[in-house]
Amino acid sequence: MSNHWHGVVTDPEARLPEFLERFHRLVAKAQNASLGRWENLWSSDKTSAVLLVDDADVLEKMAYTISNPVTAGLVRSPFEWPGVISLRFAAPRAVEMPDVFFDDEGELDDDATLQFTRPDVGLSDAAFDARLNDLIADRVRRARMDMLIRGLPFVGRNTVLRQPFFGTPRTPAPRRNANPRIAAKRTRARIDAIRRMLKFQRDYRDARLRWRDGDRDVVFPAGTYLLRVHSR
Repeated sequence: MSNHWHGVVTDPEARLPEFLERFHRLVAKAQNASLGRWENLWSSDKTSAVLLVDDADVLEKMAYTISNPVTAGLVRSPFEWPGVISLRFAAPRAVEMPDVFFDDEGELDDDATLQFTRPDVGLSDAAFDARLNDLIADRVRRARMDMLIRGLPFVGRNTVLRQPFFGTPRTPAPRRNANPRIAAKRTRARIDAIRRMLKFQRDYRDARLRWRDGDRDVVFPAGTYLLRVHSR
């Protein structure tokens, strides 16, 4: 989506910050080199990482991500979007190193395999596909109705591809909106997740103050990242 991306990810090794830092840096440098430009490529907003509490929340966010170009009024169907978007899980895609920016003699591989993996949400493959497709179809239907009511046409794939890279929107961007940390449709699950997050923040603050005061044996709560990586 031009200056940001949406993804639903699983982070079993607690390396998401490391991945985001490397991914954003390499994509920005390669894109800037290919376009002969400098300055920022990505939005300057802070990265939004939202915890998806239940299986239903995972499916909802997957449908949101896949249908996002339609909701934005850009294309009538997610499958018309010219960017990276996929419902084909376990189907590997070979990707070659770009010809720009990267050193042919560098340490990175000349090619890599991109593979979308379906999440483990307790459904068979057939049931999972059916549920996700239903959620996507519902979002697409509502987006098309909204565009019809407002009397607006979809931009279309060809027009999207013809847009100048240095172009900017004519309308102001929304500011000071809430930045969610948790997504949970069930009220009970959302309250429990918020309580866990607040407890982590309290425990982390207490441990950090003790560590700052010289207690090197203090145990930080599970989920601590920056101090674990940079301060061991």
